[in-house]
Amino acid sequence: MKRSPRRLFPAGISAMMLLTVVLATTVLPTAVNAQRPIRVFDPFYQDEIARRGFHDRYAFTGELIYRPTGLLNDGTTGPAGDALGLNLRVHYQLSDFLDAGMYLDATNSGIGGAPSLRWLSLKYYRADEFTDYAIRFAVDPIAQGISGFPQMDLAFLYGSPSTPTVRTDYAMGIRRVQIGVQELMNVTPEPIDPDDPIVTPAPDRTVVRTQAFGWEVHMSGRYSVVFDPAGSSLYVSLLGEGGTYDMVEWDVATPELRETSEFTGGVIWASTGLQFDRPSYRFGPYLSVPVSQWAPRSGEWPSRRTRVGFRLTFR
Repeated sequence: MKRSPRRLFPAGISAMMLLTVVLATTVLPTAVNAQRPIRVFDPFYQDEIARRGFHDRYAFTGELIYRPTGLLNDGTTGPAGDALGLNLRVHYQLSDFLDAGMYLDATNSGIGGAPSLRWLSLKYYRADEFTDYAIRFAVDPIAQGISGFPQMDLAFLYGSPSTPTVRTDYAMGIRRVQIGVQELMNVTPEPIDPDDPIVTPAPDRTVVRTQAFGWEVHMSGRYSVVFDPAGSSLYVSLLGEGGTYDMVEWDVATPELRETSEFTGGVIWASTGLQFDRPSYRFGPYLSVPVSQWAPRSGEWPSRRTRVGFRLTFR
């Protein structure tokens, strides 16, 4: 007789984890412009599950992301606000229960656009019949080139089939944020003739640096419907991320003049996509929409944009 999947994780707790993400939209104050204070492409939580996604010793995943301006948002620009993102993730199996990972970001997030090493990770897996558990720890090795406590992320992941064709996956995590960007900006000089403000000298260019230090909390829930024997699926997910930071900004020409501020905000994402699985590769498109955002009412903060992406994994 075929055994049915046994749910070791209480269904009520699973539902509460996802409900907590939704309730954040009403518990926390809302604002028009919001998100993390520095716009980056995050490799974690969005498609991360507790089950290992490759069968051999290693896997390579490339991701291309596009944030179209003006689609379900106000088109606000901000630090590291490039529309196109490109990254590469490498995973290597150290043992039956442990993987090492590396994340390379090729997004042009400031001056230059060379690929850079952004995260190193270790992921520990356990499986109990039909239920999967994982703990993932990641550290940003460069920590923007400053000394002190580096950027770290710790997550717990859980997944289990609800029915033979439906699977649920949840993730919870906390992150120590220490990140910075630099931008080449135009500075409009004063008019040459005060009586004729149209006649002005050519704009000057300066480099502005921004750093954020603080903490973030991430929670996500994902429901997948499997539609072929290889495990291909159609999925919908909800991701909530929020944090509080100390912000520091200065012009490299006048480093002694620094502006400091505090930021508390976050975003709720709704995503859907297709995932086509084959023994040697996996690929699929997805769409992520920010359904709710919050930030301080004072100041001009960039807003999250709708994302259209594509992932391709060789394994």
